[in-house]
Amino acid sequence: MTNLTNPIKKQIIKIRGESLENDLKTLLYNERFFDITLKCSNGIVLGACKNILSARSNIFNNLIQHKNINNIEFEKIDSNAMEFILNFLYTCRIDLEKLTIDNIIEIYHATEYFELHVLKKHIIEYTKQILEYENDDSGKKLLSNFVKKFAFNTDNEISQILIEWLAKISLTSDEAEKDSLTLIGLRYFLCKTYNTKKPFATFELDIFEYIVIKINKIILNSLEIKDKQNEKENEIIVAKRMNYYLKLLTPCIDLRRIESDYIIKKIEPMNVFPSEMITDAYRFKLQEENNLFRSIRGIPIFRWNENNLRNNLYISKDGFTLQADQNLDAYKHVMGDLIIRGKGIYEWDIIIEKLCKIIYIGICDHKKFNQECYNNNNQYYGWVLGSDGFVYNKKNWKKYTSEKFKEGDKVTIHLNMTDKTCAFSVNNIRNDYVSEWKNIPSEVCPIVSLKQGSRLRVQHHFYYESY
Repeated sequence: MTNLTNPIKKQIIKIRGESLENDLKTLLYNERFFDITLKCSNGIVLGACKNILSARSNIFNNLIQHKNINNIEFEKIDSNAMEFILNFLYTCRIDLEKLTIDNIIEIYHATEYFELHVLKKHIIEYTKQILEYENDDSGKKLLSNFVKKFAFNTDNEISQILIEWLAKISLTSDEAEKDSLTLIGLRYFLCKTYNTKKPFATFELDIFEYIVIKINKIILNSLEIKDKQNEKENEIIVAKRMNYYLKLLTPCIDLRRIESDYIIKKIEPMNVFPSEMITDAYRFKLQEENNLFRSIRGIPIFRWNENNLRNNLYISKDGFTLQADQNLDAYKHVMGDLIIRGKGIYEWDIIIEKLCKIIYIGICDHKKFNQECYNNNNQYYGWVLGSDGFVYNKKNWKKYTSEKFKEGDKVTIHLNMTDKTCAFSVNNIRNDYVSEWKNIPSEVCPIVSLKQGSRLRVQHHFYYESY
């Protein structure tokens, strides 16, 4: 007889008859009631009762009734996931406290295999809570675990949730060396979002630089540099491996969204992109109808930048809502974490959830922000629309809208980086481009200025025309 290995050792001592759930749970841990064994992918064998499995799961019913077997082997379900499934089948209890970043995908895979739709729904909702309340790296690890567990071409509900969540996270060079996103996870993410029409937070150039840094870190971690005599040899190895890994990811990178100068100076010399792919990118850029094609895939979205946050300003956990303390008497200027460059049209919405004093919404010079902003004596900074209906830039202002803002209003910024022009809409009523603004720089960031309790939320522009 197969030796059973039960990972839970605690003895369940309950008075029978008081709780159906507890009574059924005793069957799960008492070998007297086992008439079938389940060998899991990690070699652990669990015992179970055929009648309960058949009654609770169509998949188990088919396996047991049609084949009349006393043991089943599962090559892709480990004992952790199987025990979670058995506990649910026996008691209908969902032990969410047992879910972790490391086992959620494994258990989700098991719910799909056994077609347990109720349990799967609870796991999906719990995953959403993790993405909302845990740090950004948790979602990256979940996506990496997903690609490791499922076939690369898999599309299901949890993969869509993870992809859409990661798309709203800015992939920065600083995080590339230390986050948990694997190369295969990154490749899956980029392939699935190549033609996305949904919110996206990372420019294509930044994606490429993130990839290069991540690959370089992976390669260096795999090398043993014992002395300086091996440095040249290691440089050759690094170059070869870099070339190999980059070629795996090149189909997922949209060169049309990267500036020509960067392609010429940085990308072409690497000899990793097919010449046809580079030529097609150049030809695309030369066509006049593509003049508004953006340097970012999907619909641009950003979060408020915590790096330039000051006292008495608060950002929500998801990064999209910014609030000033009631006691903040001086105006503070806060940028979004999206550096807008290149050509194309960029639009985003700011929802005025709470309005105290005048607020200012618009764009600013990314390169000069730290230098100029805190020496600025004005209430505003950059090229902005005030809630008083005036537009402002430096010492210049003029009346722009006939009405002042109120709480609940939606302000949309329409930025044309090809023509370097900017316009605003209030509650979907669009106004003309501000003709006096002829000095918008080549790199800008979203910005707001607020004080004394005002609260603003950024969201992607729903009526966005994708380019």
